[in-house]
Amino acid sequence: MTHIIFSDYRNAAAEQAYDIAWDFLTRTGAIRDEFEACVFLAQRLATMVEEGQTNRIRMANRAISQYQHHISECDDLVRCGGCRGAR
Repeated sequence: MTHIIFSDYRNAAAEQAYDIAWDFLTRTGAIRDEFEACVFLAQRLATMVEEGQTNRIRMANRAISQYQHHISECDDLVRCGGCRGAR
């Protein structure tokens, strides 16, 4: 697996949070598409930086939770044949 690097010059904690989240998701086998996961995590962490977040552990945990939720929603869409709102 290739490790995609993320850096945010505005907040060093964001880069550390990305590494923590990436490592956790890789170890648990949650990453299916590396590019998609990279973009997803980078966007979420950039948003957190814009919100003023500075705690790397909190940022990593939030990004992990959001990614897991995203994957779960994608799985639900596949199971129901692409229908929205059916759970």
